[in-house]
Order: sequence, then structure tokens, then C-alpha cells
Amino acid sequence: MPHTPCASVPRPLMGHMMSRVLPRAMHPAILREAPRTAGYAHAVLLASLLASALFLAGCATKSAPPPGATPAASAQRPASDKAAAVVRTARSLVGAPYAWGGTSPSTGFDCSGLVWYTYHQNGVTLPRVSWQQFGAGDPVDTRDLLPGDLIFHRMKSKDKSLHVGIVTDRGTFIHAPSSGKRVMESILLDDFWRNHYIGSRRVLEAEK
Repeated sequence: MPHTPCASVPRPLMGHMMSRVLPRAMHPAILREAPRTAGYAHAVLLASLLASALFLAGCATKSAPPPGATPAASAQRPASDKAAAVVRTARSLVGAPYAWGGTSPSTGFDCSGLVWYTYHQNGVTLPRVSWQQFGAGDPVDTRDLLPGDLIFHRMKSKDKSLHVGIVTDRGTFIHAPSSGKRVMESILLDDFWRNHYIGSRRVLEAEK
């Protein structure tokens, strides 16, 4: 993190801070009247060190958020009963193998097959392939994402061009990534996914 210069502390404020924490015998006004002795020099040095400590404490900056923390804009949001059921089903499939054209735990899943199966298990009928799923439901702004929404990314690979996953209540999405990998849960605001994001859809009706 780059160093941020500290603003200087105004003299009146510095004097007030010193008067609050320095013993009376060490206050600058008292020291100015004290005899010039070795004890005086020692007291001046100690007073200077304490004042410096106060100044540095005032310049302390907030610590950086821990790795993996998500910004407030992507804060976790509660799920409706139907959405919670969808997310539970998707999480139960984490670890299943990727299989192009796969639509079940026994065969494995591709990305749209995972979405199709998860919603089908919860009584919601969706198109089978990702480009058709991109036309299902209603468009959703990223600031309004809810658990159960579908999130789409444009991929540049020979196997697929449109990737889809299911938004969860933890600032993540569950998806079947690519050949050789397994169904996983990834952070929504990961740089890779943010750079490939193209849209989101809401396919669950709002519960009254």
C-alpha cells in the first residue's frame, strides 16, 4: 500500500494534546522557566519524544481489509426461501466433475447443465444452453444481485464463449468452470470474473 503523507498538526492543537498527557513539571511553559541543568535537558528530550509519539499516533492509517474481503457494494444479501433452496442444491454439487454436455451428478456438468439441473430440482424450468439462459427472466444490475440470480461471463476459449453460474448469499457464485476442473464456488468480484462479466438475469419470481 503506498504511503500517504500525514497532514501536519496545528500548533494550538499540538499544545492542547501535550497539556493533556504531559506531567505539569514537563509542560513546555514550565520548562522554559526551569534552570538550564542536565535534568532540564533530560526533561526536554522526554517531552519531545512524547510529543513525537502523539503526532505519529495521529497519522496512523486504517489497516487494509483482509484478503478475500468483499466491498460493501457486493455485501452478502439474504435469500428468499426458493432462492435458498436453489443455492443449497448448487452447493451440494460442488466438487462434481466438469463434463461437456453433462446435466446430472452421475455424468458431471457443464456450466449451463449445472444451472439447468439445479433449477429443475427446485421446480423451475430453464432453457438447457447458456445463450438461451441469457435470454430467460429479467435483466439485473450488478448492484441489485440476489441469491439465485444467474450471472454470465464472456469467455475466450475454443470450448465455450458464454459462461453461466448461480449467485449465492455469500458474495460468490457456483459454476462448472471448464474441462479438467470441478464445480466450484468463486468470488463474484475476483478480477478475472469482473473483467469477463457481461450480464445477469433474475429467473425466480419475487416472493410476496
